[in-house]
Amino acid sequence: MMELPTHIFRAYDVRGVYGSDLTPDIMARIGGAVSNYRKAVYAVGADFRFSSPILKPALMAGLTGAGSGVVDIGYVPIGVAMYSTMHLGYGMAYVTASHLPPEWNGVKLSGPGAQLMYSGDIYAIRDIFLRGVEWSGIGGTGDYERRDVVPEYIRFVEKTTGSRGGLKILLDCGNGAASLFVARLLRDLGHEVYTVNCDIDPRFPGRGSEPSPNTLGLTARLTRELGVDFGVAFDGDGDRTVFIDEKGRVLSAEQAAIIMLKGNGVGDVVANVECSRILERYVGEHGGRVTRVPVGRTYMVLEMRKGGYVLGVESSGHYVAYGNANMDDGVMTLLFFAEAVEKLGRPLSSHVVPMPLRKKLKLEVGDEEKFLLVEMLKEFFRARYGRVDTIDGVRVDFERGWILVRASNTEPVVRVTIEAEDEEELSRLERIVREAVSRVLSGMERKK
Repeated sequence: MMELPTHIFRAYDVRGVYGSDLTPDIMARIGGAVSNYRKAVYAVGADFRFSSPILKPALMAGLTGAGSGVVDIGYVPIGVAMYSTMHLGYGMAYVTASHLPPEWNGVKLSGPGAQLMYSGDIYAIRDIFLRGVEWSGIGGTGDYERRDVVPEYIRFVEKTTGSRGGLKILLDCGNGAASLFVARLLRDLGHEVYTVNCDIDPRFPGRGSEPSPNTLGLTARLTRELGVDFGVAFDGDGDRTVFIDEKGRVLSAEQAAIIMLKGNGVGDVVANVECSRILERYVGEHGGRVTRVPVGRTYMVLEMRKGGYVLGVESSGHYVAYGNANMDDGVMTLLFFAEAVEKLGRPLSSHVVPMPLRKKLKLEVGDEEKFLLVEMLKEFFRARYGRVDTIDGVRVDFERGWILVRASNTEPVVRVTIEAEDEEELSRLERIVREAVSRVLSGMERKK
């Protein structure tokens, strides 16, 4: 009997290692569970991982076998799948493991009209997966068709953006799905484009599928040496973007967001609790307001759907641009950024706001204690400080910095982020959080 993995069902998607956590049998069963949970016509796409051509047909077989229709949109950047659900009205089932290494894969899900499936939806699908899928009988299976959505997606993008060309851009696609057409799109808009890691390769040999300051050394150097206006790097499926100024400095998500706002106009912004206070300061100084949401791109996208916001920012490099034209589509983010640079004028570095100092800690705390620890820290900090936010873990704001404490969903650790204006304050805030954790843990131990 097939062993059924439960840990692959995460808060925002389904994700696991191919061959052990994810097999064709398991993926077909996932498709059937999705169809039992919400019968619809699903646009099914995938990134270019080794296992995608194996897992994507299995997912489609599961969806149709349990009565849902499938529109096969092929192997495309995830923005094409987002367009399919948001503007064509399909559900979405996109096979990807985003920025994770090549052996991983998974699926991101949405109901028709970009109704993202997350948290309770994912766990309900898990429960169906575990107890057994109700398969359709003869005549009850869903229809299958293929549809090339890329041409109309590109027309939509070109119509939405105000970018009019004239920039020199270094494009790093990380050997992932953005390699398919992003360079051509930029050139068609009138930009001069240099490329690195823009040949599709499921091994992600250039730098891996995750764009970060640690992996972008070559890209940063080429950005500086080629004399381009900026560099941009995508993750494996093309929803995350990281920007580099002409000096070769990798920008934080908040720095890049401020560039977008400077060039395209300030308004109300959505940002997760881990985003730097420089964003709040800049937006507030220009008459806008920042609404904080929990960490995780889904929460940012959901808040943006309410309307009235000009930009969404997630500290990992997800953005929702053009007032939620196509969710957190990295291609749209790139064009929104390019449009801002066109309007601001060069050099880009002259418009970059300095980041405060930042430090991240991983404190080992058992799976049984970590969530209780964070709950008790909320009370501990509330009793001592005035500016305490508890929408995701606990964040405490001070005059010259802040701390954020969150329990990991996947590891026996508590994650701490500290931001401060100087080294002295950074050390002080680290002492505060370490002492608080120690005192609360000691109290928990005494109560056992």
